[in-house]
Amino acid sequence: GCQTGAPPISLKNNKTVSPATPHESTDEGDINNNNNHYNDDNNNPILVEIFSSQGCKTSTEAELLISRLGRGDFNLSRPIIILGFHVDYWDYLGWKDPFGSNQWTVRQKAYVDVLKLDTMFTPFVVVQGRAHCVGNDEDVVVDLVRVAPNFPSPNLQV
Repeated sequence: GCQTGAPPISLKNNKTVSPATPHESTDEGDINNNNNHYNDDNNNPILVEIFSSQGCKTSTEAELLISRLGRGDFNLSRPIIILGFHVDYWDYLGWKDPFGSNQWTVRQKAYVDVLKLDTMFTPFVVVQGRAHCVGNDEDVVVDLVRVAPNFPSPNLQV
């Protein structure tokens, strides 16, 4: 069983997503306020992380969705960086995920703590380190990416 839980917030289109942080503002802005430094024509990438497991029936569907997101199927205006992590906490059910790692379980647990969630679950998607949702809900995943805060890319000099 892939468990879920967190209070939802509303987007402009009346869909709901789970907040990553309490309803407080940061210097960069977040999806919980109207102070985003997001510019529609800005081309800074969006980081999307998925935590999944072969031991979770719904992870396959979520991985396909995230693959489509990375492939550009949703015509989003900004590039997407996808990071996939297979956790190992479903291994006790009998199928040991060959890609699962306790290192990724620890990473997800850190998000669960920072996002003040009650439980860990898969498939779990985190967008820009700030917002999360169940990873197989296409509308919510795409909406989170569309409203993701803009973080400027570092200026590199050679």
